[in-house]
Order: sequence, then structure tokens, then C-alpha cells
Amino acid sequence: MSVIKNAVISAAGMGTRLGLNMPKCLLKFNGISIIEHQLNVLQNIENIRIVVGFMEEDVIRVVKSIRKDVIFVRNPEYRTTSNTFSISLATKGLNEPHVLIDGDLLINKRSFEDFIECYDGKNSLVGITKSSTDEAVYVEINENNEIKSFSRKNKSNHEWSGIACLNNIIVKKDDPYLYQILEKHLPLKSKYIECSEIDTADDLKRAQYLWPRYFA
Repeated sequence: MSVIKNAVISAAGMGTRLGLNMPKCLLKFNGISIIEHQLNVLQNIENIRIVVGFMEEDVIRVVKSIRKDVIFVRNPEYRTTSNTFSISLATKGLNEPHVLIDGDLLINKRSFEDFIECYDGKNSLVGITKSSTDEAVYVEINENNEIKSFSRKNKSNHEWSGIACLNNIIVKKDDPYLYQILEKHLPLKSKYIECSEIDTADDLKRAQYLWPRYFA
């Protein structure tokens, strides 16, 4: 049984770079929305919190049709705040290990399960994946498979996935990007996870090509 019992999905943003006027978590691939896919990936996690904001009623309706025990955390300031702000709202008072997931990720379920199984319940574990997205945060790994640095400029074979099991790392409302918070705790253990972020139109095109392996 997994030592992770808590998950937070950050799904409050507007996804303006895609220009679709809908939450990215509601994007569908062969009739299956990203949020439905993520809830399937997280089916063995006992407690799930989802941060909602933009078109929150639509997101809540879809989620409740799939899983009724989800806790919704509202971010009414979603237009002017960051993903980190949303995470801070959802993790307030959460003093147990938890997995964070961006709401725009397609994730290979088996790969995610391997990732969770590698978590020891004590040391934070950061998911890395093959570099492919347009606005990647690249990672450099040392000989112990630990992240030694993050970078927007220095390209590498791997990037920050948007998934992490955290313990004793507190995210505050006014903090910068999450990877910048993680930088303060380097080196951090890393584990490869097969996933694909959808942040831009090109990311979406790649995801449409790759989706069968994630929904298999």
C-alpha cells in the first residue's frame, strides 16, 4: 500500500496560452477529459484536493460525476495569482506527505504507480520526464540521481514534470514558481515519470499524438 494518502491537483488557471476559453483539465482526448484521466491515475489515493477557479462549476460537475469524495479548494483570485498560490491554499494545514499534480498533465498510469512506490515516506521526491515541452524547466541530475539544479536556459535531457511527492516543504501564497521553492532544498531525489504537459498549442499537438499511451 502506498505511503502517500493525499493528492493535490492544481486546476484553477485559465489556460490563456491555448486560447480555448476552457480549463485545460477539461480538454478531452477520445472523449476522456484530462481530469477524468488524472482521477483514474489517482484512484488508489485516499484523499484528493482539487483547486478550482476558472469555470469552477464545470470542473466541479465533471469531477463529482467521477468521484464524490473529492475536496474542492476555491481560488477566487485565479485571474491574478499563480499556480503556487493555488497550491498554498490546498496544502494549508496538510502536514502529511502529499503528491502535487498540475491539472494539465497526461500521465502514464503505470509510470505514476512506479513513481509513488519509490517514495519512502520521508524524503521529498521530484518527478522528471523527457524534455519535450515548449516552456520546459530543465533539470540537471547528479550521479546519485538527485536533482542538482533547475534552469530555464540550460537545456538538458530532462525537465521538471509538474509532479512531486513533498514532505516538510511548505508552499506559501507569495512564493515564486514551485521549482524555485524546490531549489532551496536541493539536492532532491528524482524519479523518471512518463507524462506530458499541455501548456501551449504545440504541446497540445504533441499530446494528441501521444495520448494513446497515457490512456491505455
